[in-house]
Amino acid sequence: MTSATLLLALASLAAAQYGPGGGPGGNNPYAGGDPGAAGGFGGFDIGAFLSALEPKLIAHGVLASLAFVIFFPLGAIMIRIASFPGLWWVHGLFQVFAYALFTAAVGLGIWFNNQIPDSLLDHYHPVIGLLCFALLFFQPILGVLHHTQFKKYNRRTFWSYGHLWLGRIVITLGMINGGLGMLLATETGFFVPSRGQMIAYGVIAGLMWVAWVLASVFGEVKRSRGSKKTVQKEQYA
Repeated sequence: MTSATLLLALASLAAAQYGPGGGPGGNNPYAGGDPGAAGGFGGFDIGAFLSALEPKLIAHGVLASLAFVIFFPLGAIMIRIASFPGLWWVHGLFQVFAYALFTAAVGLGIWFNNQIPDSLLDHYHPVIGLLCFALLFFQPILGVLHHTQFKKYNRRTFWSYGHLWLGRIVITLGMINGGLGMLLATETGFFVPSRGQMIAYGVIAGLMWVAWVLASVFGEVKRSRGSKKTVQKEQYA
């Protein structure tokens, strides 16, 4: 799909919705003053139509990026390296806030898809995004089960590993999907990001992913040493 193909499809949609009866003063919210002017089609201003969509699409990308590149990783890093009363609650609030941001991003993405003539829901970016959205629904449930079972048995259970690995997989997928969203925008011609924007996203996402992995390794090492000390104390008690 190319930019020209999509613009032609939008023009066809304009003709169907705002054709001869939809000129200035009609029911066309995007009507141009001159049907023959550049960017107009039967009184429909394609430029204005695309401009009206652009802020929503940008908001979609920004909200999803904040969720997966900033707040989800920060919440995961915090639970690994910090230590203070109520840490579990702060971690949970971070992740719930990130999920709320991503929910808004998904809503905007679906809204945008409904505004264009050709659905993009069968493409890799929206498919992965909706999959991440569905899987993340179970994260708080698994997190509560992990917390309660760990307090009860003082060790990780099935729910613990489910919570840990689902989070690791989905956050990684979400970061990758941000780049795939930029690729889809480039392929379709919808508000193509600049090379600098793509590089900036890749660098920030990559650095956050590495920091998150290092924090996870640090947390596992710290936990392993703590478990060994506990065993040694029990042996010599």
